[in-house]
Amino acid sequence: MLALQGAMVAQGQGEGRVTVIEAFYMGLVAKLGCVVCRRFEPTGLPVEVHHVARGSGVRSDFAVAPLCVEHHRGQAGFHGMGERAFCRLYRPPGEAETGLLIWNAEDLARYLRAARVVA
Repeated sequence: MLALQGAMVAQGQGEGRVTVIEAFYMGLVAKLGCVVCRRFEPTGLPVEVHHVARGSGVRSDFAVAPLCVEHHRGQAGFHGMGERAFCRLYRPPGEAETGLLIWNAEDLARYLRAARVVA
């Protein structure tokens, strides 16, 4: 695991190495906090970067969403409950794992606007 600004990122995704730009992006995403907690009960807990991919499909370090440990690997988490139950409970857009990417994009846009990086 590679620690990035409050997030834990599994090394070995994709080609086996995390590039500087991938690490920068995942660190930026990690600053946003858990996409589930932000919508239900903000906690400020540290996050892990969850790679969004179907089954054992190819994972991209740019298709990620920040999840706290509980919402990532815990009993109420994606890997603890499984995709179907997780999506039924938290209802991300499309009620699918890819909806986490939409939540992440929305949060990233808000963050960049607040930081006055974009209009």
